[in-house]
Amino acid sequence: MSKTFIHSNYGLIGVGLEFKKNITVEVNEDGIINNLSYDDVREDINISSKHPTFLLIPGLINSHIHICDSFAKEQGFNKNLIEVVAPPNGIKHKLLENTSEAIKVQGIKEAVKDMLANGITLFVDFRENGIIGVNILKDALENSPINCIILGRFKNLEEAEVIIKKANGIGFASYDQLSQDHKNIIIGLKNKYRSKIIACHDAELSRNELLLKDIIRDGIIDVVIHGTHYTMEDLKKIKENHIMLVLCPRCNGYFGCGFPPIKELCYLEIPVSLGTDNVMANNIDLFEEMRYLYRIFRVLAANKSKNILTSKELLKMVTINAAKNFGLLEKFGSISVGKYADFSLLSLSDSNYYSHEFDSENIYNIIVQRTRAENIKRTYIKGEVVSERK
Repeated sequence: MSKTFIHSNYGLIGVGLEFKKNITVEVNEDGIINNLSYDDVREDINISSKHPTFLLIPGLINSHIHICDSFAKEQGFNKNLIEVVAPPNGIKHKLLENTSEAIKVQGIKEAVKDMLANGITLFVDFRENGIIGVNILKDALENSPINCIILGRFKNLEEAEVIIKKANGIGFASYDQLSQDHKNIIIGLKNKYRSKIIACHDAELSRNELLLKDIIRDGIIDVVIHGTHYTMEDLKKIKENHIMLVLCPRCNGYFGCGFPPIKELCYLEIPVSLGTDNVMANNIDLFEEMRYLYRIFRVLAANKSKNILTSKELLKMVTINAAKNFGLLEKFGSISVGKYADFSLLSLSDSNYYSHEFDSENIYNIIVQRTRAENIKRTYIKGEVVSERK
């Protein structure tokens, strides 16, 4: 059995993202981590500008994206959310309808390159346009190494089962679009295809208490996207009913929708994950997403000294939490034996990382607050280099 060995000076290892040194990752022919060796870090980190020092971090997971609008960047600039993305007459949907498949496919391929260069090895896409939309994305990814979870959207009830079979689940624009007939069909499909994910946007622009009650009562939705205007009581219900939550803070900011309730989420210890949302409105950079969310938290939690958001928790939002939210923790989310060898190699010797002192505590802060795309020298999927900077 052929094996690949990958080495790094340092790494964030296991589901705890523990900082270790002298990393060796053994990858088998199936791209699975067969063995891991490392040492504990007991002293300050010695970074040399003369000899590159590398850090291995888990592949990042983008928990919510609309990748097919990549060809239409900034078409929604200074416009409101409804005007741009509300189906069926939003600017985005008109552009999708009137743009050739070739252009959309090229946009997807370029967005994938961008994700890989930014250390993103898996993304979860809300795929509009029914069966055609799912097929376009699958065709665009045919020769791509990136991991993808597709949540399709059916145009009519006859299409529903085809979509759930071809995709990894369903992603609704809003729960209020579901009639009782829709709900009955989805409940039947959910029972038939138990591994599939049902998700929807909610409370992005405003809070609808009755709609959230319906979501809770019906028990159809596994993952809610946004929840920007949820109250503490709403979030308690989300947690009690084991509904996963994905935040898209920068896209909320782009459209002027508000700030996610991150102070309350931290207080309730709800394991949220992060997505970059519409590519037409937001660049695909999860480090920027973490930084933006941290700054929101600092404002919303001002003078609340006991309520803190750590850099390690932010990193878990784009690794461990994300894998857990979508039922992928067995194979994704951390550098661990038995999981896919999906990770990125960062150069700590780059000038923007320079600090007089590095240690095993502030390394997380430095990585989250300072990493740029150019610091990511290699991205690996299943142990193979899929993106590299010279």
